[in-house]
Amino acid sequence: MKSPYWVMEIVTSIAPLLLALIMLGLGLELTINDFKRVLQTPKDFLVGFFCQIVLLPIIAFGLVKFLNTPIEIAIGVMIIAAAPGGVTSNVLTKFANGDVALSISLTAVVSLISIISVPFIVITSADIIGISISSDISITGIALKMALVVTVPVIIGMTIRGLAENFISSKI
Repeated sequence: MKSPYWVMEIVTSIAPLLLALIMLGLGLELTINDFKRVLQTPKDFLVGFFCQIVLLPIIAFGLVKFLNTPIEIAIGVMIIAAAPGGVTSNVLTKFANGDVALSISLTAVVSLISIISVPFIVITSADIIGISISSDISITGIALKMALVVTVPVIIGMTIRGLAENFISSKI
């Protein structure tokens, strides 16, 4: 009888491709001007950045301490709180007619910063909770892969849009 882990192997190999395809689609709807607008009025970006990098982990840590959660759940909550926003937030922003360029900018920047922020938040909170993290886990490698799944497909989509502006605009 086959191990049930083969299903997880299929999911983990297909999921990044599907996420990249979604980001490609979002990139088809964006232009450089969308990102220039984010840079010209950085307040929204800075508020989102602060909330995601600082406020969310602090609130998560406060909750796990206040609720006295088991160590395994506490560290899981801290990993989730430290993880950068992902493709889902970008897609939900699109569905809500929100600022997709702002969402993607936050995802891309926080994903790049997560190379430092995720290990810092997780290891610091684990130390305070009283557990140690295995050195075998390469959070940096995971963060880089996440950034590639978000950033590269968006750039490709924007490039395609730039090369075929009339065709893409008529389909969106």
